[in-house]
Amino acid sequence: MRSSAFILSALVATMLLSGCNEQQVAQNGTTTQAAPRRSELTVPAGTPIDVTLDTRITSETASVGDAWTGSTRTASTVDGRNVIPAGSPVVGTVAAVTPAKKGDRAMLDLTLASVNVDGRSYHLRGSTEAVIAGSTRARNLGAIAGATAAGAVVGQAIGGSTKSTVIGAVIGGGVATGAVSQTKGYQVVLKQGTPLTFTTGAPVAVRI
Repeated sequence: MRSSAFILSALVATMLLSGCNEQQVAQNGTTTQAAPRRSELTVPAGTPIDVTLDTRITSETASVGDAWTGSTRTASTVDGRNVIPAGSPVVGTVAAVTPAKKGDRAMLDLTLASVNVDGRSYHLRGSTEAVIAGSTRARNLGAIAGATAAGAVVGQAIGGSTKSTVIGAVIGGGVATGAVSQTKGYQVVLKQGTPLTFTTGAPVAVRI
């Protein structure tokens, strides 16, 4: 009987000692539970990134290297999963700029530099077609502004406005050329809210 009681006491003491040792090990940090690893998905080169500008940019005052900000307009998906969600902040720079001069047309060329996903910034090299004053693309973006001989402001209304006519006057190709030759020219103005689409030049791996 005493033998059985002694064995039972020894077992209890062993269990208590083992529990204390485990607790001490945990407190000393000698063992840690591995954090769940996040997977990565790669956005391939050639992926279109739709962006809405948060910054107003004009060829009249912009300089090469100037930063601009915006956000993604649509999500970028890989294998059916949102890798870059819509509304993700982006940062870019002015790659090239030509201010308007008499008899010449202004130009703005922007590049995409980075995107922020879940608080983490990723280098994202993206390019888009340069916006040239007087081009069809500039008119579609409402990106032309300048003073005519009569002082009217020329530029298509954008950013949610229901107006689709040119403010001040509708100028045809020949008339526009004449106006530019008589004045300083038309600047490229990308307003806040202007939609642009960039194309990635290299793949980027994003943690999800």
